[in-house]
Amino acid sequence: MSENNEYINPVEFEIAEARKRNNMSKKDEELEKYKALYQETLRDLDDYKNLYLRQRSEMENYTKYKEREINNIRKNASSELVKNLLPFLDTLDAAMVHDEKLEPVKAQIIKILNSYGLSEINSKGKKFDPNLEEAIGVSDDGEDGIVLEEVQKGYILNGEVLRTSKVIVSKR
Repeated sequence: MSENNEYINPVEFEIAEARKRNNMSKKDEELEKYKALYQETLRDLDDYKNLYLRQRSEMENYTKYKEREINNIRKNASSELVKNLLPFLDTLDAAMVHDEKLEPVKAQIIKILNSYGLSEINSKGKKFDPNLEEAIGVSDDGEDGIVLEEVQKGYILNGEVLRTSKVIVSKR
């Protein structure tokens, strides 16, 4: 039958309407299937986006950690050499008591070591600090808790104590 003709038989009409409904039902099912697939794809995309952001953040943190580690290694690479030179500096200090002409030699060595981050701990006349000094003796002279004498110089390398000063502290 053609679409323009009216249905003479009601059964034929119902059959045609059922076919239309059946056809619509298949289209609705297909549409629902594609909607579900779209929603699942959006969730997957969101999951991948979150995974990407986490991975990127972890990589940035790792890169920063490695940069800090490399800078720390560079900064402290010379620490063993400097530690091995400390007895030489102690010997120069002892020799300078007898010969003042060695002062320029020590000053030059200290200047070179300062360029590598070494600095002396100057304790004499200051309040005793157990982080920087080691008390090896006590005296009754002077104000309480003040360093009276430095027996052995202490040194700091790049902000970290390389060797504490050996000092005599006043105690009342």
